[in-house]
Amino acid sequence: MRVGRVRFHSRTVVLVLIGGLVLGGCQTTSFYISKTLQQSDTDLRVLLMPIDVELSEMSAGGVKEPNAEWTAKAEHFITEILRERMHDRGSLFAEYRKTDQDATIETQFVQLQKLHGAVGNTIIVHKYLPTFELPTKEGKFDWSLGPAVRQLRDTYDADYGLFVFIRDSYTSGGRAVAIILAAALFGVALQGGTQVGFASLVDLHTGDIVWFNLLARGTGDLRERLPAVETVTLLLQDFPK
Repeated sequence: MRVGRVRFHSRTVVLVLIGGLVLGGCQTTSFYISKTLQQSDTDLRVLLMPIDVELSEMSAGGVKEPNAEWTAKAEHFITEILRERMHDRGSLFAEYRKTDQDATIETQFVQLQKLHGAVGNTIIVHKYLPTFELPTKEGKFDWSLGPAVRQLRDTYDADYGLFVFIRDSYTSGGRAVAIILAAALFGVALQGGTQVGFASLVDLHTGDIVWFNLLARGTGDLRERLPAVETVTLLLQDFPK
């Protein structure tokens, strides 16, 4: 029998938000600059950046322990499924490939991936939590990765970059027992976690994030292809035309 699962995200403010979303069931929410993509020619070219994903197991004490094998499987499944989805859309699809190009450029690309994770978590706090809405945004969805993305545009001849961030964790047998005992003996709900993911479509001419979708739920499994299809489908919900 498969052990039940709970999930965890590290940022305290984000955790408060995610906890509320998970209590309401599976949730996805998208924000747009435009539901229609602008392109430089008749064929829309989308560049898929390396998937920023980590799968882990939660110990009895609630510590999240990364699992390299699970993470590798998830990265393979997500990339494969995204490739299929872009093909179905009729988009030209390029994948980021690490090469022997200038080390400075390669480092810049890696930093862009990290920047996306940071900006995405900031969006969650300031766009999904009304209390923390930034008055300078005036209610608009106005976020960017900056002009450094133009190097991706020039290198891959792409109009947009698709960035994906996912953190997923699974309960160990010890954690499952601890949750059950805490609830039965003390009426305490031990902290679990969530499957948290977000996808962003970035205009590689300007750096603007033109579409952002958050997925937060307490179910799903990225270690197997079929449930991974469901996760990717939810991540791409309301993807612009």
